[in-house]
Amino acid sequence: MSTYKASIYNYLFNSINAIIVIINGIVMVPIYFHYMSVSTYGAWLATGNMVAMLGLLESGFSSVITQKMAAAIGDGDDEKYRKLAGANIATAVMLAVAITLLGLSIAPFVTDWINVDQSVASDIRFAYIIALVASSVAICVSLFGAFPQVWQDTKSVGMINTCTGLMAVGSLVGFLLSGLGVISIALSYLVRATLNLVFQGSWILRKRRRGGISAPIYSMSESRQLAKDCVYPFFSKLSGVLMGNSQSFIIAHFMNPAGAVVYDLTAKVCYVACGFVSQTNGSFFALFSLTLSSGDKQKINNVFRNTTQFFAITLALVGLYSICFTEPVINYWVGLDKYGGTWLLVVIVLAKILFQFRAYCNNILYTGGMINKSAKLDILCAIVYIAILLAIIKPTQIYAIPIATLIVSLLFIVWYLKLMRDNLSLDVRMLATEIVKSVLLILPFLVVHFILQLDYRNLYLYAGYFVVFSVAYFVVLYYINRTFFTSLLSKFHKR
Repeated sequence: MSTYKASIYNYLFNSINAIIVIINGIVMVPIYFHYMSVSTYGAWLATGNMVAMLGLLESGFSSVITQKMAAAIGDGDDEKYRKLAGANIATAVMLAVAITLLGLSIAPFVTDWINVDQSVASDIRFAYIIALVASSVAICVSLFGAFPQVWQDTKSVGMINTCTGLMAVGSLVGFLLSGLGVISIALSYLVRATLNLVFQGSWILRKRRRGGISAPIYSMSESRQLAKDCVYPFFSKLSGVLMGNSQSFIIAHFMNPAGAVVYDLTAKVCYVACGFVSQTNGSFFALFSLTLSSGDKQKINNVFRNTTQFFAITLALVGLYSICFTEPVINYWVGLDKYGGTWLLVVIVLAKILFQFRAYCNNILYTGGMINKSAKLDILCAIVYIAILLAIIKPTQIYAIPIATLIVSLLFIVWYLKLMRDNLSLDVRMLATEIVKSVLLILPFLVVHFILQLDYRNLYLYAGYFVVFSVAYFVVLYYINRTFFTSLLSKFHKR
């Protein structure tokens, strides 16, 4: 399978999985409120944040392992690849055990940290432990996912992820109907993680045997070197988790669980949509590594240009539709009493877009082997973020998180661009130009939308407005980016 084709398959199935996340994160939320209170759901969001913060720590390792394995294949170094593959498996097991033990050590205290009503405290703790086990299993799945990435064979695994995601949704509904309440959500995570481990593990073993792929070998020296290489990425990921996955916990701790629900639901449309944007990073990670390993500067810049254009277009699209249409979505979804207001929404969207931009730059640096330099910058970024957050959280309350994220992203993006230019010889001016072009494109549509202020309670009128708005935007988008879309359509036509 070609690198582009594998990346496209990867993006496609990751997007399908993102849709499944939408079902879990949006469609199911009103149903949750039939089986648990707003405060209980807020407590779950906060404890789920803690589990997510533990589980996402592995990404610092998976990114490094994927980059190194892809580079070894690109260099034709089979022995190096085998040792890295063995280190990958060992790392997955050790991380899963370590995170489980760490998570269990804080389990007795989680409800005290987030002001949980004692009547549901035991259920919240039990759900936390189940989610912790699910997260540990998912760590193994994530690290083992490096194999199809570097083999550039993502179609089968993508289908597995899709099927297990749908099965998890089905199990969630069944658990809720059985009266398990908030525990149902954690159990559905465990179902998906376990099924993914079984099916993906089986596929990897069959693929290796049938494809004649070299078997992993365990090397203590390679594992030790990998651990050293992952020190900075580990703390880098910790920094990213603090900035991107701690909102519900912070709000529940400094305010209350109900406030965590308001923030989460106000940000939900933007955050879910950004999940699709994030697929650009993950889906093309191995492609970047393999291309950079080739040393072909023209090919490298072509890949960089194509992914950057796609990233800028999708990011602008997310920002535009999140700001314009989140309020009516929340009104019909869960009710405006759970909406934080337009100004909170705007700040959240701006902060999230800049956060995604920074993450994109960070990912490119990782693929180029600039792991330690990028990681050190991430750590510094998190330190500044925490300092700003603690300084402003009392006067700004729920606004503190997006404001701190916005300030930090603006301060540090220039540094990331400089590293990309100086160390990878990438055309960062092109990246900045594409972002600015996309932002300038959406501004007139934002102005027109807020001038019109149409009543979304008139569903037929508003549906017509949405269609006209969308058609106008995409027509303008196509003509401004005609070369990109023509090239993209041409590639799909050839395939």
